[in-house]
Amino acid sequence: MSFSKYFFATSLALSISAGVGGQTPRRKTTARPAAKAVSPQPTPESANRPSPPREPKAPIALAIVNGQTITTADIDPRVREEVESLEERIADTKRRVLELQINTELLEIEARKRKVTSQQLYNLEVSKRVPNPTESDIKKFIDDNHDQIEQTDETSLRPRVISLLRATQEARVSEEFVRRLRTASPVMIGVDIDSPNLNPAAVLATVGGKPITAGVIIERLKPAIYKMRLSVYENEIAALERTVNDVLLIAEANRRNVPPEVIVRTEISDKSHPPTEAEVVKFYAENKTRIGRDLNSVRNQLAEYLQEQGRQQLERTMSEKLRKGAQVRLLISEPQAPTQAISTDDDPSHGVATAPVTIVEFTDFQCPSCAAMHPVLEEALKLYGNKMRLVVRDFPLAMHANARKAAEAANAAHAQGKFFEFAALLFKRQDALDVPSLKKYASELGLDRARFDAALDGGTFAAEVQRDIIDGEIYGIDGTPTIYVNGVLLRNLTAEDLRAAIDRALGVTSTTKTPTN
Repeated sequence: MSFSKYFFATSLALSISAGVGGQTPRRKTTARPAAKAVSPQPTPESANRPSPPREPKAPIALAIVNGQTITTADIDPRVREEVESLEERIADTKRRVLELQINTELLEIEARKRKVTSQQLYNLEVSKRVPNPTESDIKKFIDDNHDQIEQTDETSLRPRVISLLRATQEARVSEEFVRRLRTASPVMIGVDIDSPNLNPAAVLATVGGKPITAGVIIERLKPAIYKMRLSVYENEIAALERTVNDVLLIAEANRRNVPPEVIVRTEISDKSHPPTEAEVVKFYAENKTRIGRDLNSVRNQLAEYLQEQGRQQLERTMSEKLRKGAQVRLLISEPQAPTQAISTDDDPSHGVATAPVTIVEFTDFQCPSCAAMHPVLEEALKLYGNKMRLVVRDFPLAMHANARKAAEAANAAHAQGKFFEFAALLFKRQDALDVPSLKKYASELGLDRARFDAALDGGTFAAEVQRDIIDGEIYGIDGTPTIYVNGVLLRNLTAEDLRAAIDRALGVTSTTKTPTN
């Protein structure tokens, strides 16, 4: 995959994530700086013209509670708006993806004309023209966004602000560049991307004589649309659960002939209490590594967190009581994760290529969650034997300074047949992933040091790591570890959920144990 596709694909990831309201990321990661998608600019007249008001839609039935139908008209208005605007936002995303693909083709056409690579052209026309932010730019951004910035030390905040400011400038420069590209190469728009029952062979656009078919765009849209539908569903189900609880609470209050707030006070407020010092200390000890600060500096926050957790548990207990004997039937269901065509080509793998289940993991050797998942995957390999194949691909995060070089080192070990042994060492020693340490691990495994060192120092496998990153961005990956089981994203990273996903792929109902032959 070319650098140009990485450039335009990452802009899509940022634009989509910005447009999905209320989504909570599965994992917290640092976004990679990328330019925004370039779309035709509105004329001054159209820019100033107010958008027509949205026509109200008929309420959608969400659940039936003791014979009473709950609709979108009964839930949080903000969530209802999100539900009703979903298809419009999906349609907009489709158009933006097509624009991105057109821009990618334009960049590659121009690169061929100039007899340079896409990356060289991008560096010449965009990267080298992006100025570094000044001290006043950085200060102004922090001051303007003070309320939205998480409390953190300036050392870690500063590079993130610089990256964001550079990305903003990069977007402006790239927009102007794409405008020039569009005047140099003809772009003919074909079948409407939002047409129903779109044939994968349908030509959506022709760029410089090259057709862009619907099949290419449909595949790229899969993760984006799934994330949008999943986000809306999660917000919708949360709002629905609150409404159902309110309906049942009012019914119970009427039955007892008391105000609803009396039940809430009895079941929640009167039972809620601040945590004891021992409870705070115990929680801190169990999560010290993840918290990363001394107890005295976070004591009050931990106490508030634990009290809120206790209150939420009381709310759940009250909800369970109210639902006993009630007839509640939900009319909505969680969207199914799409099956994606995840490439495995020459990446490190364990297991036979003909195994009925292929697991592809995108990993970061400096990521603690990846290290925690490593033994889970190893255990699955033992459990399922020749029924399972594991393929490992690289996705070093920008927030991990040593992750990219560690990935290159693992690829250098793979070239000598020792990838999984080397990876195991990296996960065990995540606090020492500098280059001298990586070379020391190669010696421990008996690798040819001259060959290993030459590959690591010369960046032999840098392009391979970059290609994995590019593919990961196209697949919609935003953190690590990301795992696919026969092309289906594994949402919950636990041993039980992994076994359940493998069993589903095998057509097995039990998750206790699968024969290894």
